[in-house]
Amino acid sequence: MPANLPPQYFEAERNLRLVKSPEEKIAVLEEMLAIMPKHKGTDHLRAELRGRIAKLTQLATKRSGVHRASMAIAKEGAAQVAVIGLPNVGKSQLVASITNASPAVAEYPFTTQTATPGMMEFENIQIQLIDTPPLAPLSIEWWLRHILIRADALLIVVDLNNDPLAQMEETVAQLGEIRIVIG
Repeated sequence: MPANLPPQYFEAERNLRLVKSPEEKIAVLEEMLAIMPKHKGTDHLRAELRGRIAKLTQLATKRSGVHRASMAIAKEGAAQVAVIGLPNVGKSQLVASITNASPAVAEYPFTTQTATPGMMEFENIQIQLIDTPPLAPLSIEWWLRHILIRADALLIVVDLNNDPLAQMEETVAQLGEIRIVIG
């Protein structure tokens, strides 16, 4: 049965041949899984990609003699939602006020340096919110794309006092810079 793969999949496949480290290969393979349509024709290809990811993960853990801190956050609850936005729009304040997490909240930009998860309860349903560092040119962390791809949804926060439409456009542009497309 034909897989009917989109052109973005083949571009990611070319990128896979170019990257060297297991971590980069895992990121590209996960991107390929995300791009690939889900139907009966792609079942075997999905299984093959997941197997390659598992082997590369084992290889990466065996190779390194030291344990490095991972920025991957395990999914918990009904959904994982990444809270994203530009600097100083109130992402950390929002996460702190509606979850049990206590991220650093300050009036100056770039307070958040790491991803901070917290659980929000909505009608007896647990939803995991992840406070992320700001999306700003030249300051996007290398691991942020992985967190955003793995999340079930993205919650874009804008400051309503500071031209929200321009902030939204800038946020979408920054997401485009790390190859994440909204829509």
